[in-house]
Amino acid sequence: MPDRPFLGVEIVSKYFRLAVRRAAARRLDNLILLRGEALYLTSTLLPEAMARTVHIYFPDPWPKSRHHRRRLLDPRTVDLVLSLLEPSSGRLCFATDHVEYGEAVVETLERHPAVEVERLVGGWPEGPRTNYEAKFEERGRHILRLVAGLRTGAASLLHPAGREAILVAPAAADQPDSASRTSS
Repeated sequence: MPDRPFLGVEIVSKYFRLAVRRAAARRLDNLILLRGEALYLTSTLLPEAMARTVHIYFPDPWPKSRHHRRRLLDPRTVDLVLSLLEPSSGRLCFATDHVEYGEAVVETLERHPAVEVERLVGGWPEGPRTNYEAKFEERGRHILRLVAGLRTGAASLLHPAGREAILVAPAAADQPDSASRTSS
């Protein structure tokens, strides 16, 4: 859509350069491309409520359990990604061919008190949205597709696990009283 600005984020140099070449060949003047780690850019550079839609297609699933903390969408990071959405109409579109990661994303989004999730069966109405998706469909690979939006008037905008992760102060009953503290 030429009247709408787009922002693309890619960490892998090879794919970033490919996107730059394709955008230049199509003379897209409504596209800004950033090379970098998406969560870092989201937390430091991108303003809240900046996007009508956030598209996340085939992110690295980090399948080894010791690497799960690097995933783009998990209970600790989902609030950061969702904060980019316009509160009343923002949508998150997500697709993956990695079943385990896809189910983890479904669970994360469904547990979020401010999010409504819809699984898409049979693909996007307009067809594949990425070259990967077209290739995977051709090969018959299962693709999990989701559309999520923010509920209006939700009591909490934080995922329960994310809220627990940011609460660092112990409860008052757990704190030692000042008489038992020693100074050095």
